[in-house]
Amino acid sequence: MDKTRHTRGLTRRDILKTTALAATTVAAPAIFTRPLRAADPIKIGVISPLTGAWTVYGKAHSAGFQLAVDEINEAGGVLGRPIEVVLADSKTEPRIVVEQANRLIRQERVDFLAGTFSSAERNAAGPVVKAANKILLYPTFYEGQEKEYYPGVCNPNIFMFGPEPTQQVWPHMDYMMKNFGKKFFMIGSDYAWPRVTNAVTKQKLQELGGEVVGEVYIPFNTPQYESVLRDIRNSGADIIFHTLTGSDTVNFRQQFAAAGMKKDFTLWTVDDEEVVTSGLGPDVSEGTYVSFDYFMSIENPNNKAFLERFKAKFGQDALMNTVGVGMYNAAHMAAMALAKAGEVSTDALRQNLKGVTFDKAPQGTVKMREIDNQAVLPSYLMKVRAGWTSVNDMFEEVQSFQSVEPVDARCDLPL
Repeated sequence: MDKTRHTRGLTRRDILKTTALAATTVAAPAIFTRPLRAADPIKIGVISPLTGAWTVYGKAHSAGFQLAVDEINEAGGVLGRPIEVVLADSKTEPRIVVEQANRLIRQERVDFLAGTFSSAERNAAGPVVKAANKILLYPTFYEGQEKEYYPGVCNPNIFMFGPEPTQQVWPHMDYMMKNFGKKFFMIGSDYAWPRVTNAVTKQKLQELGGEVVGEVYIPFNTPQYESVLRDIRNSGADIIFHTLTGSDTVNFRQQFAAAGMKKDFTLWTVDDEEVVTSGLGPDVSEGTYVSFDYFMSIENPNNKAFLERFKAKFGQDALMNTVGVGMYNAAHMAAMALAKAGEVSTDALRQNLKGVTFDKAPQGTVKMREIDNQAVLPSYLMKVRAGWTSVNDMFEEVQSFQSVEPVDARCDLPL
């Protein structure tokens, strides 16, 4: 998701700092190539938020990748070689991502990387993988590829496995506007993902004849929302388009419900899947609309079999989400690409990931697009049920699209 604990302005400064650190570190003596035997493992460095602000996502993030690796190894590995995961903790900090990415590449000598969580983390890793010529498989729903954030995006060494706004939001705007109205009030956390998501959403909103009647970005860890709730009441909005994250989601949503405003407005969020909705509880969350590429409640054979394997390994109460599924798909699709190439190298992975189709993805068929390293994904609009008791009865499907192309990257992607 492209979450970070910094504002957009601070993120840019962080990126400049981490870019300089990355360049300094990678400019050190060349990486030694280890001698290989046929059965030597393919080493993948996985960077997950195991501690810090987004630990709840980190559990599914790393678990999805490990489950896929277990499946691949049980089937004989790749090119007769097992996969070995070297796990690193990002602590949800871009600075730590730079350190860990360099360590994994230089000391652990991994063949490629998977993970990072927020857009700021991915942007911090971008200069490292560019300088070291290593691939990064990025799993999180994000703001799309904008030239401004190169080399965190628009980078031929980074492949995107999560949805961007034209996949997560655009397919469902016509339904939401026809059923609930054309006036949007946008409330989001103050950093890149909400701002760019809203900018892209406004393009489609204008095309469909809608309007934004309010737009506000909230600093992280804001406890009280009286003034924002007053602005929403006075705005004439029909739909609240919600891109708050973390504790601010909980604070706002609880106060929104306590103010009795749920009956007056339709709330549509592109952040609150099973993990977050479980934390909100049924009274606060019921009636909310949520759109993503994956939910645990998707009814298809792929997802049923996937969740059976996931729970058998990690426990019946373990929660999966879109980011963990992105990691799962990334591992399988990378293995398919290397098997097709017949060798393990950055060039082989880069060229052969393009066009790979994974028919067994939990959310439905996923394809890696050739032109800009973005995934073609399903998209689901769900409504939170009244009185839900668990993830099993939390969502009802409103509509879905089984193959949604993202808009092209807003930059020239070097090949």
